[in-house]
Amino acid sequence: MQTMVKSKRSTKNNKAKSREAAHRIWASAALAATPARRVIIPRPDVLHNYLEYKQINQYLEYLANRYPKFVKLYTLGLSAERREIRALDINWLSAENFESKPAQQMGQIRGPVLGKIGEQSRNIVFIEAGTHGREWISITTALNCIYQVTERYTRNIEILRKLRFIIVPVVNPDGYEYSRTKNPNWRKNRRSHKSTKFVGTDCNRNYDIFWDSGTSKMNRNTYKGERPFSEPETRAMRNLLDSLEPNLLFFLSLHSYGQSIMYPWGYTREPPHFWRELHTLATCGRTAIKSYNGREYRTGSISCLTKRTISGSVVDYVYGVLRTPMALVMELPSRDLGFQPPMENISQIGHESWFGIREMCKRAYDLRHQINRNSEPKLPRPAGADALIDGGNGERLIAAAQSISSSNATDAGGDNAEKKTKTTPKKGKRRLKRSRTAQHEAIMEIQHRSLRRPLAAATSRAGTATGAAGVAHKRLLATKSAPPLREVREGATTTSIMNTSTPPPPTSSRAGHGDGPMSVRGKNARTATAAQATTFMPLGVFL
Repeated sequence: MQTMVKSKRSTKNNKAKSREAAHRIWASAALAATPARRVIIPRPDVLHNYLEYKQINQYLEYLANRYPKFVKLYTLGLSAERREIRALDINWLSAENFESKPAQQMGQIRGPVLGKIGEQSRNIVFIEAGTHGREWISITTALNCIYQVTERYTRNIEILRKLRFIIVPVVNPDGYEYSRTKNPNWRKNRRSHKSTKFVGTDCNRNYDIFWDSGTSKMNRNTYKGERPFSEPETRAMRNLLDSLEPNLLFFLSLHSYGQSIMYPWGYTREPPHFWRELHTLATCGRTAIKSYNGREYRTGSISCLTKRTISGSVVDYVYGVLRTPMALVMELPSRDLGFQPPMENISQIGHESWFGIREMCKRAYDLRHQINRNSEPKLPRPAGADALIDGGNGERLIAAAQSISSSNATDAGGDNAEKKTKTTPKKGKRRLKRSRTAQHEAIMEIQHRSLRRPLAAATSRAGTATGAAGVAHKRLLATKSAPPLREVREGATTTSIMNTSTPPPPTSSRAGHGDGPMSVRGKNARTATAAQATTFMPLGVFL
């Protein structure tokens, strides 16, 4: 009896083992026949929130998994605190999107692959944001651009068929996370400097284009670093930009909060060779945004709108060293909203910015054949760079200073001509400034004298005032070295010295009704001119 029970158990075990073996064979065959399912990644809300660094990477991975045929995700490098710096490549014209070739493994390639190389194949638009940690709105705007060319690609298919987009939403992930958790006003990255208590370098001053002109004080927000490309973030960007240089058409850097669209140069006051085309491109974006919701941006060169020079910036590097046809900086709005606008403004700023960016991309595609950077002259040098060079361009400042000093010596009689020609360029520059001020005050003194004379004789002869005023006007026109005198507006009245033949009313006192533009030898005129100049305030240390 026991032997029969054992035999039945053994047969059951054998049948179960055979079933398991058959199930394994069937499962292996099914896995070989059907492809593996994609990993389901949840989608964070990128249009209405300031995301964490992990959520930003999660959204990029979500897009790479959802649109594998034309969206690729690349890791460019690691930050100082070992965070990944990632770039998203949106290439609608890729071979994989049309020929259904198997996608390449993400770990094998460190950057986007170029097809045809040359002037005829320039079709890459590069957008970068998050260079400064506290500028959160620039990151959300870059994510909005990614959203527009991926999830809403059907509405932007026209531009996707012409251009390829490479977007780096967070260049400085360490500074961004530090500003989110500890210090909202943190600007630099988070790499510590040896044997000092200071931390961080401004990544937008660390590029190798006249880098020496930047500040070398570690406690400054605009510290340039120990050397060009000393930071891992800027090195990662350099490697990617250098590899894309043959096909790079338009570079856009997003910042906040100046509400302006600017073009090079930042390191010098001189305009670039193709400044008209760049101004047309910036004006196109400004007009599009104004037609969208009425917000008006300013346009101009970086040094003009910021009222200072900026050396070592990424825009100057891309435009000056890599010779990309078009490069702009877009300062998002606005002073009253700050670096981190409220949550309810995120979607509005993102959509209006994309409206302007899309129009600028279309315009850049149309201008691609009008800009030939190969025929452009050499880069202009900063204002103080020539004095540091022996010979070459440095001789221009010395020659200018010698001509100024020699002319002053001739006016004094010529006895001290040889001594004054040996002055340094710095002294010559100061002397020129003093001479203009002295000339201006002499002209104002002539006019006031001519105005006081008819006032003294007004009791006996009424016609003398008009004759004296005409003489004063002729003297002003005969003075060749006089600087042009501008119109000064006060209230509803306008006084123009150079364009009127009748003199303004005489001044009685400083505080009375006669306290007009010319009451104290042009002092009020200069104050009014300064007030007009400050109508547009400088952008401050944003860029």
